[in-house]
Amino acid sequence: MEKVKLSTLSKDTIVIVDENSTINTVTDIFGDLSYYKGKTVYTTKPHYASFDAESIIDNVIENESCNGMYEDWEDNIRVDITDEDIADLQKVFDRILARSPGQNISYEQDKLIDFDI
Repeated sequence: MEKVKLSTLSKDTIVIVDENSTINTVTDIFGDLSYYKGKTVYTTKPHYASFDAESIIDNVIENESCNGMYEDWEDNIRVDITDEDIADLQKVFDRILARSPGQNISYEQDKLIDFDI
């Protein structure tokens, strides 16, 4: 795993502490360096929630098809769905996620932090 030196990170860098995924910043680490030195700490990569309208439609069609719709229903409904319909739904999903962007983000481990100070 790639490592990065603590001394090279910006103080507002978001980090994950240990395997329990506690989120902190480099400022927090500098505030209690002795506590964090015994921990495994990683830089992070953000993961933003997203809904893919086309995939959602596919899942709903599959679900309905398995729940008793007639044999050709799946093919027939797909003919009725246009690219414009998908784009309209995507706009709605994007608008919903944009309302509270701070709650629609999580962080994944990236680089191991080397405590060089």
